[in-house]
Amino acid sequence: MAQSSKPGLIKAMGMVASVALIVGNMVGTGIYTLPASLAITAGPISLISWGIVAVGFFFLALIYADLGQAYPRSGGPAVYARKAFGDFIGFEIAYSYWLSVIIGNAAIVIATVGYISVFNETMAASPTIQVIVALLITWVLVGVNIVGVRQGASVSIIATAAKLIPLFILAIVGIWYFEPENLTPFAPQGNGAILPAAALIVWAFAGLESATVPAEEVDDPRTIRRSTMIGFGLTALVYILISVTVMGLLPNETIGGSAGPLALAASQVLGPWGATLMAIGAIVAGIGTLNGWILLSGRIPLSVAADGLFPKVLAQIHPRFHTPHISLIISALIASAMILLRLSNSLLETFEFIVLLSVLMTLVPHMTSGLAEYVMSRREPNMFPHRSPATASAISIFGLAFVLWVIYGTGWESIGWGSILLVAGVLIYWGMKRG
Repeated sequence: MAQSSKPGLIKAMGMVASVALIVGNMVGTGIYTLPASLAITAGPISLISWGIVAVGFFFLALIYADLGQAYPRSGGPAVYARKAFGDFIGFEIAYSYWLSVIIGNAAIVIATVGYISVFNETMAASPTIQVIVALLITWVLVGVNIVGVRQGASVSIIATAAKLIPLFILAIVGIWYFEPENLTPFAPQGNGAILPAAALIVWAFAGLESATVPAEEVDDPRTIRRSTMIGFGLTALVYILISVTVMGLLPNETIGGSAGPLALAASQVLGPWGATLMAIGAIVAGIGTLNGWILLSGRIPLSVAADGLFPKVLAQIHPRFHTPHISLIISALIASAMILLRLSNSLLETFEFIVLLSVLMTLVPHMTSGLAEYVMSRREPNMFPHRSPATASAISIFGLAFVLWVIYGTGWESIGWGSILLVAGVLIYWGMKRG
């Protein structure tokens, strides 16, 4: 079995596993809940927002495909930021990205438990039971990923296939019941709603960079490039098909008033079993997505810790399973602390608070990755043989402009929270350097 350049890690991820990791991390609980939020925020005009976000993330996919093949080192955005801008920026991006993943894991498992509660009235009425189930799911998947990347990748492949099937069934059957009049009025909140809708949609595209994070466990650097583009294309197709289908099946007011718009749409065209199918699909999507993000939560600090920017303990590799077990455990402990917030808040309040923190912290690494491609394609053009410096620069500029536009769209509240967390990172870095 081929060994990674980092002692202890095993190159075990091929094309199928890499694509499954990307699609599995992107197609999560968001697609099951976003149609309702978008119906309230923008209405049918949010279809334009989907198109804009898909185009913007196409450029980001190109950026991560280029950088992932050029610098196939575990850590993803943090590696590129450090390569282009030095230790401090590398630390800040590693800190920001790792924190966004850990916080996002708590949001994913809380949303998943919400879907599970639909089938159990006792759980639905008990925050304590919900927290226990959320913690149990989290730590079981941590155990799976400690045992090995092959086991974690296998879970991602199975879960990805299982979650896509219900969505394609709804899209294929639902298109025959499409009612154009459901798209009117097209812009009930006005054209200005396109930007806030786009900011919401970005949450659904989180995970585009997934194949770059465990880069040293991917069998070939070219696999990172290909799987990133394939994973993005498949995910964007699913999202747009589902969004068009749901908006064509149900009036906008009905979508906005539903806690489970996909289940409602499925019940309309498939009967009662369709709603059950969607609910099960949402649970599988949540567990599969959580598994993929837990895998990444152990890999993000790996290279940074090995280089001395994070505590060395985070770079430890399990002697038997060849996985970053300490990083996985510490990440899960922090996520567990976030999950415990559920005991003092409602499910929706907890979910929205955690998502607010996660989204902004994810956009910052996207921004620096765009800047890194611009800098490195000019500094080391030989690392980008498939791109001319001018083309690479254009791609990075388009990607960067899109990210800045979306950051503005998230609103000043989320920007404020993100700024506080980034300043805290500066203090941590200063403390580590002094130590």
